[in-house]
Amino acid sequence: MVSSNSFSFAFQFGLLLLSEFALAANPQVSDELYARFVRYTKFSAASYADNCPTPPNGAIVAKFFNIASTNTQAYLFRDDAAKELVLAFRGTNNIPDFATDFDQTLIAYTSVGITDCAGCQVHEGYLKAWNSASTEVLAAINTQMTANPGYTLAVTGHSLGASLAALASASMASASLGMNITTYTFGQPRTGNPAWANMIDAVLPPGKMFRVTHGNDGVPQTITVADGYRHHSTEFWENEPAGASSTVQCSGQEPADCNNSVRGTGIGANGIGINAAHLKYSGISIGNPLDGGKSACNGS
Repeated sequence: MVSSNSFSFAFQFGLLLLSEFALAANPQVSDELYARFVRYTKFSAASYADNCPTPPNGAIVAKFFNIASTNTQAYLFRDDAAKELVLAFRGTNNIPDFATDFDQTLIAYTSVGITDCAGCQVHEGYLKAWNSASTEVLAAINTQMTANPGYTLAVTGHSLGASLAALASASMASASLGMNITTYTFGQPRTGNPAWANMIDAVLPPGKMFRVTHGNDGVPQTITVADGYRHHSTEFWENEPAGASSTVQCSGQEPADCNNSVRGTGIGANGIGINAAHLKYSGISIGNPLDGGKSACNGS
């Protein structure tokens, strides 16, 4: 009989071999890019707090959004030293959020700013959540950008919040709105069909969209390609120990040698979903219900 310790060792050893193969096949990220992943992981982690009196990276809270109709929360942070606004969407945090996650029917993509996305379909729950928040979010961003000319805008989120960040970014970067943004998502589930993924790659090309995964995080796998979904580019796969030397840039929308190469055993459909890898990005605790974002709101 194989002990649980033996199984755990074999699994971790296999994961190490796969990550070493990916490191050999894909380019490592720079220290500067990894530092950005750390920065936006902190903002995404802070979005889980109901009150964030001391946001990370020396920022302040410009606006907190709480859309009761869809239980959607987000922060608009302002970092005056960096002259940057950061929109951070909260991920799955309670039972209503799980209901949003499970509302997985692909529906026609209709959202602010989207005028030409033939054949595009997206996750019904995520689209409803973004559409419910879009008017208030865009108004707050416009107010802050007007009051702070020259500031840049980043969008980020973890888990469910990562999908909302992608949908929000598509609206903002659309030809209709034409906002200059950069997006960082962490542990993002598949969010739309292949046509939608292609649209994201067009409006948020390399250097504008960073889809970060970690080890065997199961959330990027739990909604499947067989369900009609497809990831957009570009994936950046973090491994252990946390750092630039263990993080690689992957190729294509569904790279077989990055997160897809390891089974994301966890809490979710078919035993794939939330696990330890999902709750830690860039060496930072994120989305842990025992913490609730508090540790990210200590000003570090």
